[in-house]
Order: sequence, then structure tokens, then C-alpha cells
Amino acid sequence: KKKKQQPPPEDTTPYLDDFGKKQIQQVIGTLLFYACTVDPTLLMAINVIAAKQTSPTEKMAKALTHLLNYCATFPNVVVRYKASGMVLHIHSDALYMSAEEAHGRACGHFI
Repeated sequence: KKKKQQPPPEDTTPYLDDFGKKQIQQVIGTLLFYACTVDPTLLMAINVIAAKQTSPTEKMAKALTHLLNYCATFPNVVVRYKASGMVLHIHSDALYMSAEEAHGRACGHFI
């Protein structure tokens, strides 16, 4: 029998109030700018959190706090781009049914 992939369980934690929602959106915007300019490895995590920013829950706030703790733990991230003799190195990640109400996600970058 083949195993059928199931989405993760639905988030049943309480929704945040309007102030909490605004804070989540501001932090996501700041992290998105940081990820696009300094550390593109954060983009997948930001994408997962940002997908739920219109109706954020306490679980999502904990995930965002976890991401902020990661950023605080590794504040001096350096991404170096060097000539590689025209060899393209690719990192790619794709998921199917990784989040409720999602059909799939893809993320990647190339150097």
C-alpha cells in the first residue's frame, strides 16, 4: 500500500488581535528586505509565515519568534559570490501539500 501525503494538522490556536497582526506584518516586511539584500536563505521560512499574515495565530507568532531568534543567533551572515568558471550551482526545494490550503511551494536560489 502506498502512503498518501497529508497536509499538516490545521492550526487551531487563537487568532491575534489587530495590533498583533500589524506587528507580524511589519516584522515580515523587515525580514523580507533583509533576506532579499543580505541572506536569501531565509526566504523559504519567510514565505511560509507570510502566507498566513492576513489571519495570524499564536502558533504563527511563535514561528516568527523562532525565526527572529535564529537571525539574532547568527547576526553576521556572509554570502559570498565567486567566479566559478561558468558552473551553475543550484539549490532548490519544492513541497506538495506542506501547508493547509496550499497546493505546493517552491523555493530556490542559484549562485
